[in-house]
Amino acid sequence: MNMRKTADSLWRYLLLSLISLIFLLPIVWLAVVSVETPRNAEVSLSSVMSALIDNYSDAWKTGGFESAFMNTFIISIFAVLLSDILGLPMAFVLARAKNMGYGFLERVLFFFRMLPEMVFLLPLFVIYRKIGLFDTAIGMVLAFQIITLPYTVVLLKSYIYKLSPSLEDAGRVDGCTEMQVLFRITTPAIATGLAATSILCFISIWTNLMFPLVLSYSEAQTVSIAIASFKGYGTFKWSTMAAGAVLTTLPQLVLFGFINKYLVAGLTAGAVKE
Repeated sequence: MNMRKTADSLWRYLLLSLISLIFLLPIVWLAVVSVETPRNAEVSLSSVMSALIDNYSDAWKTGGFESAFMNTFIISIFAVLLSDILGLPMAFVLARAKNMGYGFLERVLFFFRMLPEMVFLLPLFVIYRKIGLFDTAIGMVLAFQIITLPYTVVLLKSYIYKLSPSLEDAGRVDGCTEMQVLFRITTPAIATGLAATSILCFISIWTNLMFPLVLSYSEAQTVSIAIASFKGYGTFKWSTMAAGAVLTTLPQLVLFGFINKYLVAGLTAGAVKE
């Protein structure tokens, strides 16, 4: 019996390892290409180190990548914060309200999230050009709410719905207002879910291409656009593009490394109602 369990566990580990390898291959390929010399001349430690320094330095300085990296970080942070500030009260109302109209509002939000991005981008482009929000960080933060706000509301609602209403009722008995109940009782109780939602929204903004492609030009350029500018006249700077892609991926890997356990806990927190 023990041998059978061991064999089953071994097969699971092998299968999971194979799946992980398949998903890691593009990242490995990027890492390898990012340290290649332009002509792939000699393969030695010194040539690899030289290519690594040259490619990553070139990627950081080419096409405004440095400023684009900072733009993306600032836009992502403030867009996530705005989604949390707006989405948390909305999710609280949707989770606790008995009015059927709120359920319709949730379906409307979800419907808008499922629409193609170009449905919103063309009107936004015209509006932003007229009111001066085109190619601005504020404009990008507001535009990204189309993606992040419905996602935030739907996810946070599931975490709040899981909580026992008796905790909130106890706060009301003690004299808390609805806003105090939300921020002093409910929010700390769903902290892991809020963190998981924020991380997923951050990644969806960080890797988005269409919004900055249409709504920015130079001042609010993001890393996805900066990497595309590595294309030369009739050629592609593959090593530089790969180095830029690795640099773009690093913040996400670091983020996952620090809060991996909180992300897993948050993603599974709303699975079952207690």
